[in-house]
Amino acid sequence: MQQRSMRKVVPQACDACRRRKIKCNGRQPCPGCISTNLSCTFKLPQKRGGNTGVRATVLNQLRAGQQQESEDSTSFPEFRPSPDDYASPSNDSVVGCLQAITIDACIDAYLDRIHPVVPLLTPDLLREEALQTSTSLTSRQFIVSFCAYVVTFGNILHQYLPSHIKEEDLQQKLLDAALSIQDPDRVFQPGRLSVYISFFLYGAYAGLGNYRQGWFYLREATTLFMMQRGKEEQYGTEAYRCLFWVLVVSESRAHAVRRTRPITLSVTASAPALNLTAERGLHYLASIFRPFDEMFFAVWNGSRQECSKEWLLGLENEVRTALPPILDLPNEQIANLRVSQLWLQVKLWELFPRFGFLSSESVHNCLTFRYPISIARDLTIVAMKLPVQSLQIHGVGMTEKVFDIACALADILPFISIPTSQLELGPVDYLVQATSLLAKLPGGSSKFIPLLLVKVNELLPELSKTLCEAVSIPVVSMNNPMSPDTRFIYEEEVGQGLYMDLRRGR
Repeated sequence: MQQRSMRKVVPQACDACRRRKIKCNGRQPCPGCISTNLSCTFKLPQKRGGNTGVRATVLNQLRAGQQQESEDSTSFPEFRPSPDDYASPSNDSVVGCLQAITIDACIDAYLDRIHPVVPLLTPDLLREEALQTSTSLTSRQFIVSFCAYVVTFGNILHQYLPSHIKEEDLQQKLLDAALSIQDPDRVFQPGRLSVYISFFLYGAYAGLGNYRQGWFYLREATTLFMMQRGKEEQYGTEAYRCLFWVLVVSESRAHAVRRTRPITLSVTASAPALNLTAERGLHYLASIFRPFDEMFFAVWNGSRQECSKEWLLGLENEVRTALPPILDLPNEQIANLRVSQLWLQVKLWELFPRFGFLSSESVHNCLTFRYPISIARDLTIVAMKLPVQSLQIHGVGMTEKVFDIACALADILPFISIPTSQLELGPVDYLVQATSLLAKLPGGSSKFIPLLLVKVNELLPELSKTLCEAVSIPVVSMNNPMSPDTRFIYEEEVGQGLYMDLRRGR
């Protein structure tokens, strides 16, 4: 006897489908509401029977009523799980995430803490798209991706959450929720939200320390941005130029310089100019990164095997003098600008020993082995003058910069004489200060300090105890070989290139 197929029971049809007496799959938004441009809601209580009348008349009544509701309402729509979410208890749906963290909290946190540093979105755009989450998959993914980006940005959301909710518990859940929303039109017919969604997914992965997966979405963001060249009007002039420079800085800082990845966006003479008054912080940040053009990255990545000392000296001078002595900006922006500048200076300096340009005596500090000492000294001053919260807000990206400066300082210690004066600070003191700062930054104690200790133990084992005591961790033996996974992380984050170049040039 042939078995009759089981029909999937929908827990509840949406309000519009119930009134129109048509089939509903229980999702939000459902196909019926999407095709008729209706708001897909589940507010009416379940009851038997239905309204009478012609379907077209009901449809017109629904549209009129919902239009009036949208004009009068200022609240954000709820997210509702699909039938599949009911069937899979282990599935963390969008609803579960956004019951714990409201869209309002993310918007407030972004505008208060992130927007001064990453000025991408306006309050009007955020609230406009939040109101469309019930009818537009793109708007829904935009808002959930935005929330994932905010909750993984430097642990800033805790002050906007109830005390019983842990920020770290939401990070991966929100990212997974954003990824679960599939909207093919976002890529195949990209609009202004498409680039933002890809950037938020990148930012969420980067905030969790997963730069490999994050790079995929950053490349997607820059590619979608290039595909929309000539359509700047859909963003607005200010939003377009801010988006361009945020993408350039993100691509250059996290991947092209630190991980020798290729770049998509090039800074040319036609690059949009930022407003020094309205976008001062981003203007200064762009001025630090502007000198790093295609020629630099060709030299940096090794595809170009030669460069002149004069060209490198000119590049170093541009980066070193890119910022004024006094920055009239909030502490968070000052911290980002000053540390980014110091980090770029020390990364650029790595090219001097690579091409054999260092010497013991030179009128140019960047042509000597002691250049990283002056960078570490300036970092110590910045850390002393600014509250540590102004550095912590930038998340693991700030930690990586401080770590790179500390590694460069450690690399040059075997090649210089170390003073022992008790009346002034020396290179070892600066290394201790950098290590202490790392301990206060996101991911510093768990990942970067152990890597730094391994490096110091290989170069100057006698300093390991000093650094361990500075950050109050036990002095452990470094003689055991690293596991393959740890060795991979060490080589990716630390490497031996600079030290080997210094040995060749000595």
